[in-house]
Amino acid sequence: MIQGCKVPSVSLNISPQGDLTLCCSAGLHTIGHISKVNSLEDFFNSSVMDYYRDELAKGNIETLNPCNICHKRNKEGFTTFRNRIEDYFTFPRDELDKKARAVGMNVPIRHLEYTLSNICNQSCAMCSSWFSHTWKEIDKKFGRKVYPLAKLNEESIEKIEKVLYGLDYIEIKGGEPFADIRNLRILKKLIEVNPKCNIHIVTNMQSITPEAMSILKQLPNIKLFASIDGVGKVYDWIRGGNFEKTVSNMENFYNETGNTIQIGTTISLYNFYSLERVQEYFENKPYIHNIVFDNWVRSPLYSSPLCLPEDMFNKRLEELKQRINIVPVKWETRSKSHTLYDLKQLFLEETEKMNEHRGFNLFDHVPELKEWYK
Repeated sequence: MIQGCKVPSVSLNISPQGDLTLCCSAGLHTIGHISKVNSLEDFFNSSVMDYYRDELAKGNIETLNPCNICHKRNKEGFTTFRNRIEDYFTFPRDELDKKARAVGMNVPIRHLEYTLSNICNQSCAMCSSWFSHTWKEIDKKFGRKVYPLAKLNEESIEKIEKVLYGLDYIEIKGGEPFADIRNLRILKKLIEVNPKCNIHIVTNMQSITPEAMSILKQLPNIKLFASIDGVGKVYDWIRGGNFEKTVSNMENFYNETGNTIQIGTTISLYNFYSLERVQEYFENKPYIHNIVFDNWVRSPLYSSPLCLPEDMFNKRLEELKQRINIVPVKWETRSKSHTLYDLKQLFLEETEKMNEHRGFNLFDHVPELKEWYK
């Protein structure tokens, strides 16, 4: 039996809406709100968090929502957030921490993952205004639900700043972290109170200004995780960005700091037939640490490779497994209201809308998609 997850012993996650969750994998399972707590450290040491720590210590991970999601994926052989955290932290202090809390002492948060806002400078084809405020006008244009700007307030940022001193590891996400300049304020505070903290920033590399670069150079344990979903025009179409500018910023970061960059590729139907090009373009670049293909689009389903017929999906996946280091998923139908034919039609309709919005045709650059549709 897989042992209980240790993430709640060290970690806390904050969404741009202010929701507090156990981790990024539990994003829809809110256990508190930053506006309702006196401090993040108090909440981390509260009975709410103790409940999850105790249940997991008892081995109840199979039935504990939302922790059973990761447990299920681990049993299927997949790596999850808990594996990454447990690889980083050795947890020698579990019993000491428990005793400290029992006598009213607060234990510091050691890993914090937060998103200040959904402010973003790109409009990825598989995204929405929930995650990127740039999508607001596109959602209106396409007749979709429009979500408001989500943004943590000043009081919330001050609460984050007060726990920076005790962190071993912080992850900053978006939106786009460098498009919300308040993240620079937090990085400056880290230089002041915890300069050796391990910092992991998920970024599209489009908004790294000279000021941001000067701050990054003062943080010795900074790591950038660049979201790269294609090469050339495929990248431009999927992300609504500029591939050449992205590559230039990656090279500049490496030249200025000496730090290499990890690439993370989100696998959608839009790039399912061109993932090798990402590997081929970046694999020998000196500024690249490694390339990870493990983030599969599942929603909206029409933009996921899972809307392909099972035989087509499995054939293509086997091809990719021979060429790139891809983390596979099992094909499964996830829609109760749409047939595969319906999803194919939706994919075409939404792709044509985006073709018009981008000003050029994705099918011209990924001809395999055109062949599939025919």
